[in-house]
Amino acid sequence: MLETNFTGWDWLIVVFYLLGTATFGIYVNRHVHSASDYLVGGRQAGTALSIASFIGTGLGLVTLMYASMDGFNRGFAYLFVPLVAMIITMGLGASGFVISRLRELSLTTIPEYFEIRFDRRVRVLAGSICVLAGVLNMGLFPKMGATFIAYATGLVDSGESAETIVNLITSLLIVMVLAYTVLGGMVAVLVTDYVQFVILSLGLGLGIWMCLETPGLGWSNIVATWSAERGEAAFNPVHPDSFGWTYVIWMICLTFAASLCWAPEVTRALTTKDERTTRRTFFLGAPGFFARFAIPALWGITAFVYMQQHPEMSRYFGLDGNTVAVGHSSQAMPLLIGKIVPSGLLGLLVAGLMAAFMSTHDSYLLAWASITSQDIIAPIKGVKKLSDRDSIHYTRVTVILIGVFLLIWGIWYELPESVWTYMGVTGTVYVSGSATALIGGMYWKRASSTGAIWGMCGGLFAIAGLFVGSLQSIVGESIAAMISAESVALAVYGLCILLFVAGSLVFPDSTTAPEKESAS
Repeated sequence: MLETNFTGWDWLIVVFYLLGTATFGIYVNRHVHSASDYLVGGRQAGTALSIASFIGTGLGLVTLMYASMDGFNRGFAYLFVPLVAMIITMGLGASGFVISRLRELSLTTIPEYFEIRFDRRVRVLAGSICVLAGVLNMGLFPKMGATFIAYATGLVDSGESAETIVNLITSLLIVMVLAYTVLGGMVAVLVTDYVQFVILSLGLGLGIWMCLETPGLGWSNIVATWSAERGEAAFNPVHPDSFGWTYVIWMICLTFAASLCWAPEVTRALTTKDERTTRRTFFLGAPGFFARFAIPALWGITAFVYMQQHPEMSRYFGLDGNTVAVGHSSQAMPLLIGKIVPSGLLGLLVAGLMAAFMSTHDSYLLAWASITSQDIIAPIKGVKKLSDRDSIHYTRVTVILIGVFLLIWGIWYELPESVWTYMGVTGTVYVSGSATALIGGMYWKRASSTGAIWGMCGGLFAIAGLFVGSLQSIVGESIAAMISAESVALAVYGLCILLFVAGSLVFPDSTTAPEKESAS
């Protein structure tokens, strides 16, 4: 039942591609001569390279997985998420709001700005919360990538061996990513992102073409099936049986805040060669933000239709009416791709998606590790800037430590029902307070260090959104039904703004340093 079209020839394609990528990572290490090269690629990325890396960073296997899972469970309604992301990113590129000033300051990380505008305490706090939220957010990546590979290649069956195979693949992928990131740094990330951006574009196009051209599927059949099964809720995100208004508003806040200060993505505002390139990167890369969510969501939407058409698969996924909840949603899209894409092409597609896995991981690892070295270790040591040697050393050590955590977390943690909601909540822990302090620091002269600290600490309350499910056993189902992860996370944004303004007004900074004036 879980077999796919993946053959030995496909494995050869994957192995040769990955060996070539690894070799290239080792080669580009020869061009790493300073911390600037290692952390921000020497700030020489032009528009094309920056856009490719900008899109490629977020277009990883985890993106394909969580978008396809929500597509499989929620239908076309999920497409509002990529639409919001595209509009906001394009607006930032057109206006230059925040991102232009960030590039003009020639920063290495976002928390570095907080020391320039406020003080060292704010920088260390921002760096610490950023790494905490980022590593927790990233904790789901390895297992989701391994799940895709295991089911798309047909390595698993429905028996107990499935979990073991997924864990082994998780371990192997993490080791590969660690080696590549430690050796090449941002130079390797930028150049490889460009190469795999081309490959992934072809792969995503192939996947969506197969979804539309496979007999029994096709656009009209897909739309008709969802309309018959879920009605308006399959297309309208604010429908009571869909996401609802609270979720939609939360997504707008989350996407806006993350576009400004979520380290892996906004790092692209720091690696470009000038401010104009930064704005062009955001504006021209915005449609790519839509595609990176929308295409895998359409794969998940198609997987729902495909599984319904096969009785054995329909029973396995709980679509035959005998079970209430849809099960195994993380497996649906990989199985669809493995079954409808022919051998040979399937190997190329899986190779490209495995490269996407490496791209996302090395970008994220480098982002959290560089923040640890530049915004936590350096200030604690009492130095304004680490030497190039120390900076690269601490970054590499941190990458390895994060990798060990991911290995443990990836093996023992079970995927939640909605991975995207989990990621949104963990991301809110940092971006809610950080975006508030970032915008306030740039555009409000009365913003103070105390206000920034209060606002950032307010974001920590978002962690409560991860435990909403356990409320039923404590307060009862009727009360718990009134509280959701999205309502908690949305309330946190308002709390951060309130704390930031109150702290700034009640405890203003005693003096305004010249560098603070220039930053604001």
